[in-house]
This record gives sequence, C-alpha cells and structure tokens, in this order.
Amino acid sequence: MQLTYVKSGELKNTLENARNSSLDFIVLSAGALFLEKKITIERLIEYLGQCVRILKNGGLLFVHGRPDYLPELGVYLDEHLNFKYWISVDSTIHQPSNGLPSVHAGLLLFSKGEGRFNIKQTRFTHQMCSACGKTLKDWGGKTHLMNPEGYAISDVWKDLPKENNYSQISNPLLDTILRLIDFQPPKKKQELLEEDFLQSSFSVKGLIAPKEGVSTFRKSISEKQNQYLLPGFVNKHKSSKQMSKSFDEKLFDVVQQGDAIDLLRQYPDNSIDLVFADPPYNLDKSYSSYNDGLEDKSYLEWCNAWLKEYTRILKPTGSLFVLNLPRWTMHHANFLNKYLYLQNWIVWDAMSEPRGKLMPAHYGLLFYTKDSKNFTFNYHKFERIDARYYCRRASCIRKRKKAGDDDKQILTDIWWDIHRIKHKRDRDYHPCQLPEKLMERIIQLTTNKGDIVLDALAGAGTTPVVASRLGRHYIAIDVDDYYVDIMRKKLQEIKVNGTVLRQSTRKPNSKYTKKELQLELRKLASELGRLPTPNDVVEKSSYEVEVFFDKFPSWGKALKAAKLEVGRD
Repeated sequence: MQLTYVKSGELKNTLENARNSSLDFIVLSAGALFLEKKITIERLIEYLGQCVRILKNGGLLFVHGRPDYLPELGVYLDEHLNFKYWISVDSTIHQPSNGLPSVHAGLLLFSKGEGRFNIKQTRFTHQMCSACGKTLKDWGGKTHLMNPEGYAISDVWKDLPKENNYSQISNPLLDTILRLIDFQPPKKKQELLEEDFLQSSFSVKGLIAPKEGVSTFRKSISEKQNQYLLPGFVNKHKSSKQMSKSFDEKLFDVVQQGDAIDLLRQYPDNSIDLVFADPPYNLDKSYSSYNDGLEDKSYLEWCNAWLKEYTRILKPTGSLFVLNLPRWTMHHANFLNKYLYLQNWIVWDAMSEPRGKLMPAHYGLLFYTKDSKNFTFNYHKFERIDARYYCRRASCIRKRKKAGDDDKQILTDIWWDIHRIKHKRDRDYHPCQLPEKLMERIIQLTTNKGDIVLDALAGAGTTPVVASRLGRHYIAIDVDDYYVDIMRKKLQEIKVNGTVLRQSTRKPNSKYTKKELQLELRKLASELGRLPTPNDVVEKSSYEVEVFFDKFPSWGKALKAAKLEVGRD
C-alpha cells in the first residue's frame, strides 16, 4: 500500500495536478482543514470535486469531521458518489454551548462507480463487563456463535481510545480506516504464473490530507467550545421576539387520519413544544398503505415539505427531533440548518439485522431548536446513566446494584443504552416501531407536563402513547387508517388503565433448537475439516436434513457456528 501525506498548503495543487482515476482511496480531514486554514465550505467542496475526479472506479473516499458541517459535504458527494456509511467515532468529550455534551466525530465513507466495494469485515476485541466478566454484548444464548477474534465492527465505533477526532485523525482511527481497505489484485496470488507475479506492479495507492491533521505529525489541537453553527448562518426566526400562539383545544389530544402536510397547516405558527418524526426510510419496507420506495428526489422533497411545516409550528422554546438512516439524516440536517439551530446529531446505536461488511447500527437522531439558547432542556433528569463498562443483562444489573457496584457516566450524543424492540410481544404490525424508552427520553428531556407533543408520521403510536402517559398533550397524524385505529385503541387503554396491556405470546414448542442444530454442524465441520453440505448431513448426522431447512432461512445461516470451527468469516 502506497500512502502519500499532503500538507494543507500543498493540497490544492496536489489535487489539481493529479491524473484522472489515479488513486484507490483518499482520506480527507475536513476538521483539520477548517482548523488549520479557516477554509470555507465552498473551497472544501472544490477539493471534494477534485477527489471525485482522481478516484479510480471502485475507489473509496473517507471524509472526517464534525456533524455540524459534514451534512453539506455529504449531500454534495451524494450527487457524485455512492453513499455507504456515516461512521460515528466516540471521541473525547466536549461541551457545545447548549445541548448534550458531544463525543460524536463523523467519518463519511463513499465509493465511486459500480465496481466492488473495497472494504473488508474488521473486528474489534470483545469488551468484558467489569461486574460479571461476560461480554458487554449480550448474545442471548448464542455465545456459540461468537468469533474468538472479536466482534465485527459496525458504523458506530465506541471502543477506540478516546482521543480528539474532531480537528485531527487520531492514530487508532487512521489505523482502523486502513485495516478496512481491501483492494484485491486482478488475480489471486496462487493463480499467477511465477514470472507474472514477479512482474506484477499491482499496488494500492492512497492519499491522506492534510498531513497536519494526523496525530502522528502534530500535537492535539483543541477546538473552541462553540455551539454548532455553520459559517454565515443567520437566525431567520428571531425567536426571542416571537410569541407562542394558542389554538383550538379540539386540535390537540387527537389522532387524525390524513395527509401530514395538509393537516399540519391547520396549526398556528409557534404553537407546539416538541415536534418529532420517524419517517419511512425509503427502503421498500412493508407498510400498510404507504409506498416506502419513492425516488430519492421525490422522497426528499416530501420530507422537506413537512419539515418546513415543523419549523413553522415549533414554539420559540421548542425542540425538533427527526430520526432516519444516516444518508437521509444528512439531507435533513442540510435542509434544517437553513432554519434552526443544530444542538446535536445524536447517534442511536441500535443494531438491526447483522449484514454487510460494516454492521448497520447507526440511526441518526437530529436535535434542533428554534432559539440557540432559550429552549426547554431538562438535562438534569438524564445527566447520569449506568457506565458503559457494565453489561445490560438483567441478572447482572440486579446483582451489582445490590452490591453497591453502580458507577455512572454522563449522557452524551451517542445513545447506546436503548435497544430496538426485540420481541414480538412488544411490537404491533409495523416494520419500524420505536421502543418506548427512546421516546420517554426525548419527551422528558425537552418538554414539561402540560406541553404539546406532535408526531405527524405517528405509525403505531409510540409518541402519543408515551406523551399521554407522561402527562403531555399529544397530536398524532398518520395517513393509514389501520395505524390510526391502533393508536386510538392504545390511547383509550392509557386513559382507562394507565398503560397499554399486551397479551402474552408463547412460541410453540420445537423438537430441536437452533443452537442444537448449529452445534451439530460445527461438530461435522470439525470431523470433515471443511464446512458440511446438506449431503454430509444426510450421510453422517442423526438429524434429518429437512429439520435444518425448516429452522433456518438459508444454509449459510445454519452454518454460522461451523464457520467459526474452520476459521472462516
């Protein structure tokens, strides 16, 4: 791998003089450029345009910095390259002037063209609970599937040493980036003739800039603890002079069915304390009546329309939260930066289905306010949470707390302690239902009792249900009458019982467990010295092969434990 480090003063000329399609990857520290040269967004976008030009087909571009300016850069790159990940890097804590203390440094990853995505699965060492000694990740009875080399990393990097990754790229961060890169030679080494191999000039070429932005080459430079604010931003609302407007009481504590944008227009300016949205993710999810597969442009235009209404109806002291996948969150932030103040890009670290070379765990939760300083913020209620070096197993929590082992840490903008809904008993028929704990934190953090909470894409109704239970007024809107009916029934239960009652669900007894079958395949792999096939099961196992196909969606899923035995990922 050939690495070229370029100083900030030489970067412009280096990029302009580089040949088209000449580099395999580029690592660009926007944070260091902003700090070193007081560069503008416009100049940095010019640099990115040159990066796009000189990357090879299949090339990788990493852009590093803070969440206040990265969205604008990401939106530009999204028009020219393939968005892959917004990686969140847990870094040294710093306190913006308002909002949550921040530890979130961002790392954008884009690829060029339609070629192979040239990264490989990379692992971090397993982290152990300081109380019980088990892994921090609760495998839920699936410890037989743990890889002894460590866990496959996601797009939330919490286990690097805590360093300043805002205005520089720390050595551990750069090392991890370089470990990810996986460009393959045109042929496998063993397939080359000896003379071909000796003559082969294949080499991966990469550029890292600016050189001063890599901690190897300089001492850490601290940034000023300023509120996230883009250069040239103008507060168009002048919210300190605005008055909250009241409206007909019939318009709150209601669930309305219809188009969100049309219904939002009936609410006056400056009238809602908290507006929240968890829109469909434009991934062809199976909603009851919503088309979650819009073209990108149409999807973003639709989102901008209801976000504009959200900014209009938000009180001067109010807060706006929107949750989405990082690619769309980036576009939302770029739009909202024109109208509101960014307090935090919160990272909800919530692993979904494990897949891909980086496990998708990052959900972007934007926190905006109309006034930069004067907004409802009850941080004291959540300031201290359980330390992250404890696991979340209920038995461990009970035992250690009883023994007085109960260390705390402050709540930051990486939320790792709230899990996705795991069990069907807690879920309605909705593809992206949110856990109530997430909404409890948001609502209690930014509203008081008697305040009004609005969700115009309310789905299964987590927002109005939690708001009602916590003594807030609610406004819920959804286009689908099926979900509207679910919400109304839940809210009636809250009114009568104080909670939503769910029936217990029991799985039917199965003759064999998944673990039992996976361990059988692992035993066969040990005997065979390779991964077993269905024919091997027929010939050598006491289990019928049909049992495996009934229990697992694919043969690959059944072989998860066996792959550990033969040392394959």
